[in-house]
Amino acid sequence: MTKYLFSFSAKEIIESNRTTAANIDNVRLWLTSQALPQLTDEQIAAFLLSCDNNEDMTRKTITSNYQLKCKFPELFTNRYLQDEKIAKILRVVDGCEILVRHNGCAIILVRFNDTNYKNFDFFSFAKLVAVSLDVLVFDSIPPHGVIIILDNRGWSIMHLTQLKLSVTNFFFRYIQEAIPIKLKAVHVIYSSYAVEAAYNFLKPFIKSDVMKNIYLHSATNMELFYANHVPKKCLPEDYGGDLESVSVYHKHAIERIGKMEKYFEFEEQQRHKVLEHG
Repeated sequence: MTKYLFSFSAKEIIESNRTTAANIDNVRLWLTSQALPQLTDEQIAAFLLSCDNNEDMTRKTITSNYQLKCKFPELFTNRYLQDEKIAKILRVVDGCEILVRHNGCAIILVRFNDTNYKNFDFFSFAKLVAVSLDVLVFDSIPPHGVIIILDNRGWSIMHLTQLKLSVTNFFFRYIQEAIPIKLKAVHVIYSSYAVEAAYNFLKPFIKSDVMKNIYLHSATNMELFYANHVPKKCLPEDYGGDLESVSVYHKHAIERIGKMEKYFEFEEQQRHKVLEHG
């Protein structure tokens, strides 16, 4: 059954020399002695790739992933388009994967559709990001990493009032310690005073090795962004790029979330089995 849950097989990843059967076997054997979900070979392969096949780091990342999910389970259940929180945040932000990769890395772009700070629910946003990252990894050949582009036009100081410290702290821990994909860079475009204020507020939650890969770009230095970071051939026309508009990719992203619902149900069952026997 599990072969229908992924858009790749562990065998394909091994045959492309991105990991080895021995790596997967070693992690699978370790899992049998842990109070953790017994992952499929595809899930194990994704974690290995995110850790450059370092098995010790892979074990730590898997452990962090499921420990954090157990601490904040409401972020990782009911991952359906019909879920009230996901449906609401999809009206507030346009989020999508740009289906052209840059040096093997996937590109996620997020922008405001509704700039009213009262409608921005950070919990819902965090849930959508977590869902989108799983779609990114398991509904395609796992990328070599992810580049996140945040278009902050419409962000105001008042948006900071929507951030709850407990959710913010959890969210940044999950993104930095537990996701089965390497975070290559975060580009904040159309930066402003309000964005810089938010960045300074969030700094305590950001690790130093991640901090060095966060870039703020004002509206006046977009040409440098194209030249030094993400070329126009990898960007939508809305951003001076050669590709289709964000609305096209956003619609595709919503369809992919719907397509992944069987995987989300399967992954929740994996975790519930551990809780039932724990």
